Amino acid sequence: RFNILLSGFLMAVPYRTEVTEIQNMNRDIILCMDISTTVDHLNAELVGKLKEVVENLNGERFGIVIFNTSRLYLCPLTTDYEQVLEELDIIEEALELRNDYYSGRTGYSDRLVELDNYISAGTLVGNAQRGSSIIGDGLAAAALDFTNIEEDPDRSRIIIFSTDNDLQGTEIITLPEAGQLCVDRGITVYGIGTEVMYPSDKAMMRSTVEMTGGEFYYGEDSRVVGNIVEEIQEHVASLDTVEYEISEKVTPEIPFMILLISMAFMILMQWLCKV
Repeated sequence: RFNILLSGFLMAVPYRTEVTEIQNMNRDIILCMDISTTVDHLNAELVGKLKEVVENLNGERFGIVIFNTSRLYLCPLTTDYEQVLEELDIIEEALELRNDYYSGRTGYSDRLVELDNYISAGTLVGNAQRGSSIIGDGLAAAALDFTNIEEDPDRSRIIIFSTDNDLQGTEIITLPEAGQLCVDRGITVYGIGTEVMYPSDKAMMRSTVEMTGGEFYYGEDSRVVGNIVEEIQEHVASLDTVEYEISEKVTPEIPFMILLISMAFMILMQWLCKV
């Protein structure tokens, strides 16, 4: 009789209700990368580390701008982290293939051509007329990708800006002017340069980044990049909204185990009686 009652209890599908608190953070982050080949080693390290950051975002928006002659909004600000991670995976593979090819470790391949076109085609518009590595235009494009500046002035806005600041073309906006645009829009810029920057380029980039309240770093070493990413993660992000997700989970485990033990005991008793 006990087993029948317990079986009926299990058939009723017992469950428990769980309430999960979801905190959405009030922060936007844009990765702005100089995609010219002289920055490939730095960018490959940076993208690998940033994937860990994206995996731990909670309600924050993330975007990707790449540039050379022209700028390309590869991923406008979004909370679709799967899309962001897919784009970062593609960029990382493209940079690694380019690094292997130019270092002589691998030969030319269809995959290299495909991915090189993916990250380069939209960033070389007007290259013959304007040149390449137009740094100020790239940073300005990222600054203009932030929306709702006036409606939400308290939102934390960050640009992670990687370049060697080696201008090889005709710019529309200079790097210091782009930095002032960031200041006017309340955007903090973290700049990451390469180890082989010219002193004058390094000084200009440092000055521009610090103007926005951010910090300037340089070096392709993975430990350096890792430390930079950790510091950016700690940048103050205020709580935007709190949501509660209610879920119901079936919990038959304990009654089911009791039923199994009870049935096993009954079988054992019947066997002992026969003996």
